[in-house]
This record gives sequence, structure tokens and C-alpha cells, in this order.
Amino acid sequence: MRIVYLLFGRSRTRTALTVMVLCLFIFFLIRGVHNLDKKVLSAELFSPDYPGRVIMKEEAVLKNLEKQVAEAKIIQRESGIIKGEQEINNGYRLLLRTKKETRTFVFEGPERLLEMRTGQLLLLRDRGECLKKALEELEKKNPYGEFLSWVEADKVFRKFDQARITDFETGMSFMVQRREGRFHADVQPLTAEDSAVMKTIYGGRWSWKRRAVIVEVKGRRIAASMNGMPHGAGAIEGNDFNGHFCIHFKDSRLHSGKVNLAHQLMTWKAAGKVEEMVQGYGPENIINVMLTAAEQGDMDLAARFVRPAKGLGNREVLDTLKTMKWFTVADIRPGNHQPGDIRVFEVKYSYGLTGGEQVLNRETVVEVIKVPGRIPWKVRSESVAEMLKKEDENPIL
Repeated sequence: MRIVYLLFGRSRTRTALTVMVLCLFIFFLIRGVHNLDKKVLSAELFSPDYPGRVIMKEEAVLKNLEKQVAEAKIIQRESGIIKGEQEINNGYRLLLRTKKETRTFVFEGPERLLEMRTGQLLLLRDRGECLKKALEELEKKNPYGEFLSWVEADKVFRKFDQARITDFETGMSFMVQRREGRFHADVQPLTAEDSAVMKTIYGGRWSWKRRAVIVEVKGRRIAASMNGMPHGAGAIEGNDFNGHFCIHFKDSRLHSGKVNLAHQLMTWKAAGKVEEMVQGYGPENIINVMLTAAEQGDMDLAARFVRPAKGLGNREVLDTLKTMKWFTVADIRPGNHQPGDIRVFEVKYSYGLTGGEQVLNRETVVEVIKVPGRIPWKVRSESVAEMLKKEDENPIL
């Protein structure tokens, strides 16, 4: 009772002071709870272009990230969700998880974060330093190479430079030295062991087929394409490789001066940019790319340009394509019937199946259909099945 009297006695000043203290207590209590709701509990960084994520859980890192976002300058605001597939698909993703919500940001440079829900564009005061370490860690998970043009790559990978070549699919690698090359790099394996690794990558037989590779030189990782056939002159003794082989980069050319679609397709693949390569392609270009991928033995890549039939998935399409051991195209001609979103082509080709059967100079009608997404046209899987069926039998699919 004495305490109550002291607090709520006759003194109006003391009563007012007490009320003010209680109000401040309630204010800071509510503010504390609110701040707890806004506290970043974890952060996740990833790219939609390749697998691998970085989870940030260190308290100091999260606290700094929370501070940078809270104090960021809003330099643009758009109403509602940001629309446009190109804008949404580009860049890194940053997820900030609090007790109440998960905030999603998109960015290409870490100094500018675009919040997808609010449309706010935030300029971080530390210019993205709070994300630098996580970005470096994420880049180590990136399987793709830098997308340098031949003019740029030629300045990095100079004559007599040594480089490590990593096959994009198998992950196997070997060392080479660049010896010549005006339109592309002419290289040779350094040792017999390097030649043996390269031959293993090609299934134990030298081949002209193109493969996507990463060229590691002078601390750079560059997207490229190689063939697997020794040819021409060779100057390194004892490497068990009779000649040299070619490595192509973006926009590089053959000795004839022509750009080779197969080499370019594999280079864009090594850079993780196949969809960008074909965005503006018409139906004839798409069928040419699909068949080129099949010619190089890359059935996974070829399957990306095939539209599965109703009730079928990509696995069935891929299984069908993988029955091919080799494939060559002699001619592609537009057909007469061109209805709506479907285009028809007459294709002359030859192929061999894994079981040993060969089909030479077959002609088949192939349909290409317009589809939504970054690959604008796709070959109908029924056409692929028709191409690969044996004589007098139903299609494989």
C-alpha cells in the first residue's frame, strides 16, 4: 500500500511522471516486439541460372545486411509487382527471412536491390559490400564460364600460354598449350597423360564432335567449345597427340573464315546462355539448332528444343533421342503447309542407333510449333519419333 501511495498520491506531478514512464515502457516494449518481427533471421543468395545456394546465418553478417536494407535510399518505386519475364529472370536472388515474412530481392549489381513485392529499388549505402563475400562463395558454385568474344579471349589466352580445359559435362580436365590460331585457338595437350584424358572424354575415340568446355587461364574461366580430332601440325614431343585441335570462343571462326553453328552452340552452352542465343530465332533456325545438338551427340541439349507430346515428359523425349549413336543432316527445306503456329519442314538425314542399325538418306516431314517462353519454337516430339522409327514400325514415342 505504501508503494501505491507513493506512486499515486496527491502529487499531480508524480502522477504525471508515473504515467509518462508507463507510456514510455509500453512504447519501447511494442517497439522491441516490432523490431523482433523485422529482425533478419537468415538470408539466402542464389542464381536462377545455375544450381547452388549460399545461406547466411552469422549474426554479424545478418545484422549488417538488415541495417543496409533498412537505411537504403529508395531511388525508384513502381506500383505492384514488377512485370516482364526478362526483368524477373535476370540477376541474382536474395531472400531475407524474418519472423513475419520473407522478402525477395533481385539484383545484377549488389549495390541496387529490387524488391519484387513492393517494386522498390533500393540503393545500399555500402555499395553492396555486405553481399560481396556471399557472392564470391556463390560464384564458386557457378559451373559456367565467362562469355568472352574471340577478340577478348585472344588477348587473355595468348600464344604459348598454358591452360586447363574442363569438359562441361564430365568435369574431367587436362592441360594444353596454345600454339597458333588466327580465327580461333589451335592448341595441343601438354603430355601423353593429358592426351589420354582428352581421349577418354570422347569415349576412347578421336572425334570431330564439338563439346562445351571451360578454359581456365590466368585466373579466368572462359566459355568455349572444342573438337576432339588431332589434325595439322603439332610441335610438342612425347604428348601422344599427332597434331593440334581447335578451341572456339564466341564469334570465332573456322580456318575458312566461317562461323560454325556447332562450335557456337557449345560455347553458349558453356556460358549458360543457350536460351539467350535462340530468343529471336525463327522455326527453321530452331530445328537447325536441335539437329545440330543431336549431330554433336548432345541429346540433353537437343531435348531442350523438343516439345513433348500430350501425356509425355522430357524424360521420354530424352530416352528416344539417346537411342541415336550418330546423326547427320543433309538438307532442310520448308514444306508447303504452314498452318497458324505450326511450321512444316522436309528434312533429309542419316543416323545410326545404339543397337547398330543405320538409316541413310531418309526424308521426313518435321513439325515445329510456336510455344511461350525463352525458346520461341520447339520441334514436336511426334516428329522426332517419326524420324527415328524403324521401317514398317510405329514411332518410338
